[in-house]
Parts: sequence; C-alpha cells; structure tokens
Amino acid sequence: MKAMVIDGFGGPEVFRLADIDKPVPGRGDVLIEVRASSVNPVDWKMRNGFAQFLVPHFPAVLHPDCAGVIADVGDGVEGFAVGDEVYSFATGLVGKPGALAEFMVADAAMVAKKPAGLSFEEAASLPLVWVTACLVLLERTSAPEGASLLIQGGTGGVGFVAVQLAAHRLRLDVYATCGTDEKCRIAESLGARKAFNYAEVPVGDMVRDATGGRGFDVVFNTPGAATINASVEAAAFGGTILDINGAFPTAGNFQGKQLGFLSVFAGYPITHGFDQEKVGRFLSDLTGLVDAGKVRPLLDESRFTFADVGAAHAYQENGDPTGKVVLNAAW
Repeated sequence: MKAMVIDGFGGPEVFRLADIDKPVPGRGDVLIEVRASSVNPVDWKMRNGFAQFLVPHFPAVLHPDCAGVIADVGDGVEGFAVGDEVYSFATGLVGKPGALAEFMVADAAMVAKKPAGLSFEEAASLPLVWVTACLVLLERTSAPEGASLLIQGGTGGVGFVAVQLAAHRLRLDVYATCGTDEKCRIAESLGARKAFNYAEVPVGDMVRDATGGRGFDVVFNTPGAATINASVEAAAFGGTILDINGAFPTAGNFQGKQLGFLSVFAGYPITHGFDQEKVGRFLSDLTGLVDAGKVRPLLDESRFTFADVGAAHAYQENGDPTGKVVLNAAW
C-alpha cells in the first residue's frame, strides 16, 4: 500500500512516498481505510527530531489523527462493522504506524463513529485536540462552574476545542488570547466571553478587564514556552496553570503566587498502553456533541493532500494557521 514515510529526522522535505505492507488487524483491532488526517505540533516535532522518543520505527509513518472507513475487524471487536465511518486517536507514536497511509490498524477502544454531519477532513481535525482538552479540563481540573479560565491560544489546535468544552460543557467563565482581531472574533463565536489580542493588550490589562485585577482561577497554556510566564502573570493568587507542552514557568513570582501547575501529555494511552477505552469514550461523547450542534471544528483555509504533507508540516510549523491544518488522502 502507499504511505508517506520518513527515514530519518529533518525538515519537511524528508517525507517520501513508499510502498509498504498492508497491515492486518489483530485481536481487538480494526483496520481503517484512511481518508484524512491533520497536522499537530507533535507531528513536526517528531519529524524534526525534537521528540525523538515518540517516533515510530523507521521508515516511520506519522500522524495520530485519522478519519476513515472500517475495512476489516479483528477478533473480539464489538460495535464496529466494515463500512462504518470512524475517527481515531490510536497510533502514530512509539513504533505504531500512523495515518499517513492507505490503511491503518487501530485499537478499537480508541476509535469512535465519526459525526454524521462532518466531512472526513473535518472529523480528522478533532481527535488529538479533543482528547487533550478532555484530559486537561475534564479529568485534571477541579474548577467549579463559573470559575474564570483564560485559554492562551484560543484559535489554536487545542485552544479552539478547549474554548467550546469549557464554555458549553463545564460552564466556566471563558476568556482567550489570540494573535489577531479576526481570531479574537472567532474565539468569541466559539464561546469565549471575551478574547484579547495579545499583540495589542498587555496581560495586566486583560486581568483588570476580565477579573477586576484578581487574576484568572485557571490558565490553560496551549502554545508552550512562549506564553508560560505570561500565564503566571495572568493567574490569580492560588490559581492553577495547565500546560500541554512541558513548558515549566521560570517567572520569579510563580512560587510567590502559590500557583499550582500541571503538565498533561495526551498521548500516554498510546505510548504506555493504558486508558485506551477512555479515548474511545471521549470521542464517542464528542460525536454526540457535534451532532447536537454544541461543538464544531475549526479548519484553516489552506488545504493539503497526503502527497503535500511536507508543505503542510512547513505551514503548521512556521506559518500562522487558524484552527487545524488538514490533509485528505490523495496521492
């Protein structure tokens, strides 16, 4: 079967088209005919060697995000049949070939029926970021209804779903930062009470405007090191900072403000082999929310195919996308 692979670490040009063996589903697995995928920061960090510990064996097939059609079902699998349209966050890390291929094997516990009203490209934009947002906001955040939450990067890949989850499911008082006025308008349309253009509005002004100077109960830092210390400034005394990129605060007042800090890696069900059923449950819940009109995807206007995966990586890594960068499975 066809696949886009990398034989070593490097720039976007390292991808090549290859002919590799078609996988066979084992017990508990499904075989997915891949129709679409999307690019996440973890993908280009694996490709360039920054996250070498996560890379599948060379020649490596990257990308955990997948949407497609069930082509075969392994022994012991219930709830799926050949022809079902699905999406998943199940592979693409630590030796498990991902979605940049014609077919992909996935643990059925980490797969769900895709929302009926979404295209494959739209569906492929959601799994990794939704699971990330759920693990952070549903599982590891104890903020009560009405607590103030600032999402750094409100129209980024994780940010745009975090805004919707926090506003519509958790009923938090959601604010966001974005890089342009247009992105601020998008974040507000998704459920943020107010979004601030961080290029124009100092953090102190955000805090005064949104919280009367007290600070935010929770700050969800999605961009990483670039905004981690601004997150310290934005947080209330005794508040909490949530991070998904392993960026620990270096600001001197982090300890003085008695802040809590939590860093979450959403890929652990893949890399460590537990909580797989949690992924499927999160995605099944998402399907219901999308079908009910309570969550919607946000796709960047640029479009790519699997054959253009190098260009898609370059754009995700060095451009300024709004929402997710998606690829359809054309060669």
